[in-house]
Amino acid sequence: MSGMLPDAIDMLSPSEKEVYIELLTIVANSDGALVREEMAALEAFMGRALLNPEVREETRKKLRHTGDLEKTLEIATVDTLKVALRDSVLLAAADGEYHPAEVLVLERIADAAGIGIDGLDQLYDWVTEGWLWLAKGRDLVDMGIAGDELLTDD
Repeated sequence: MSGMLPDAIDMLSPSEKEVYIELLTIVANSDGALVREEMAALEAFMGRALLNPEVREETRKKLRHTGDLEKTLEIATVDTLKVALRDSVLLAAADGEYHPAEVLVLERIADAAGIGIDGLDQLYDWVTEGWLWLAKGRDLVDMGIAGDELLTDD
């Protein structure tokens, strides 16, 4: 485990973490538009997974080339799929919307992980609650950003 707060990502092996990042990359590319917010989120996920610099560089090179979802699902462990699903929902929301193509990929990962649509819906709610939590924190220190009022009803 790293010096950060413990997380399920810490239970994955280095090779599983590479598959995890591959799944996130597939989600990020699924809508055909890899935007700044998704890039930043993907970099944060690579950092949290403590990927070595060589793997990070290879991932950056592959960012514009969508991997094969079905092949990646075949080699992923259930634990990898579950952590990737959780973080992929957050990644897909990074640009402010869930694109229909992203939703299809998320549904496919959820199915492979044994997580039903109800579980996926709970993950969407979790992301919304997280955005609200962050907006409230910014409000507490009077450092709100554009869009916070949509979350906090202010």
